[in-house]
Amino acid sequence: MAIKLKNGAEFLHIPKTGGRWVASLLDSNNLIAHNKGHKHADYDSNLFDYDSNLFPIGKGRKRNLLRLWSLLKTKGILKDTSHNISPFRFCFVRHPLSWYESWWKYMETIGWRDFGETNSASLWHPNSILNGLGSHDFNEFVWNVIKKRPGYVSELFMSYTKSGINFIGKTENLHHDMIDVMSILDIEIDKSKILDAPKFHESKKVQIEWDPKLKDMMLKLELPSLIHFGYINEKEQRDFGLHKFIPPNKALHLK
Repeated sequence: MAIKLKNGAEFLHIPKTGGRWVASLLDSNNLIAHNKGHKHADYDSNLFDYDSNLFPIGKGRKRNLLRLWSLLKTKGILKDTSHNISPFRFCFVRHPLSWYESWWKYMETIGWRDFGETNSASLWHPNSILNGLGSHDFNEFVWNVIKKRPGYVSELFMSYTKSGINFIGKTENLHHDMIDVMSILDIEIDKSKILDAPKFHESKKVQIEWDPKLKDMMLKLELPSLIHFGYINEKEQRDFGLHKFIPPNKALHLK
């Protein structure tokens, strides 16, 4: 979920990037003030400062309240002062190919159920576009995604890492990046509590074999994400035909 920390910082949870581990760690160390909106609220959604915990009402009425709140802001009746406040926001990403593998493993475990509905404000979910694309064959699933939404993971990640994001860590270095973001936020927490925290609901161990041609195609389609989040170096960028080095997102945490 989008999480508001007691010091005002906000964590944006991109699906399948270790967010449940982060949320569990924050909760166990009593650092959470409250949850904000949807569990996976992206950057734009998170700007709408609605605290669901302050309104203990049913889901249907809560959706209506959200619509009313948005309408009042649009009409200028309710003044939006969120632009005057710029909280520290952080999130985590992972290698796009690894994201596809993790999502497939997870969906194989839960039976490829749908998440949300596309073009629905009340049933929004960042991965609703993937509904109906499942397959027990990993490469077929990947091809299904390519046909419907080429470069999907880049699109997903970019919706959370717009201008204003302060810290982008990596799932591949989750524990150490979490230590660093806590240090940046000047939050005192025993490093051992972070380093020793077990992985949370890790996907089952399944050997995945990419079709080589499909993998090569996916790397090209996800090139924006590979560049933006520092998953390829200058030489590898040249191998993709880029004659000038493109630096990663300025918020990306680099050692």
